[in-house]
Amino acid sequence: MRSGRGEPVAANGAPSTTAGSTAATTAWNPPAEDLTQQPVTQVLQKVTQESKTLIGEELQLARTELTSKAKTAGKGAGLLGAAAVAAIFGAMALTAALILALALVMAPWAAALVVAAAYLAIAGALALTGRTQVQAATPFLPERAVRTLTDVIQRIQSAWKRGESRP
Repeated sequence: MRSGRGEPVAANGAPSTTAGSTAATTAWNPPAEDLTQQPVTQVLQKVTQESKTLIGEELQLARTELTSKAKTAGKGAGLLGAAAVAAIFGAMALTAALILALALVMAPWAAALVVAAAYLAIAGALALTGRTQVQAATPFLPERAVRTLTDVIQRIQSAWKRGESRP
């Protein structure tokens, strides 16, 4: 929720302690007031208003999570691309080494093998680092937002089955 000045506020109307940052919800906090004596229309209006607020906050959380994961996956993909370039250089050097070894059967081919081995070692290190980055960003789901919404839905369903106005 936001105050009239656009500042985040908690569900109870107090100013949020995370002013200026993205409000991340961890669980739904039921209203402190007793709604059992309120008219059904007023209760439904309050539920609708709080549901809109909760869904908006969860969508913002999901957007933030997906942005973070996309950045991490982008870094991993870049490292995998660099690994591919290094592997191509390694393959070219290895080709040069084979040509020199077959054509001259002399010491210059040994130098070409050392260069090829160095390129391939770099490619291996980049590939392992890139793979780790891509794995850290998957799965592409806003896990915290899904977990929070699932918890809220379960609490509401449980309260509905018990016939209570507060979950």
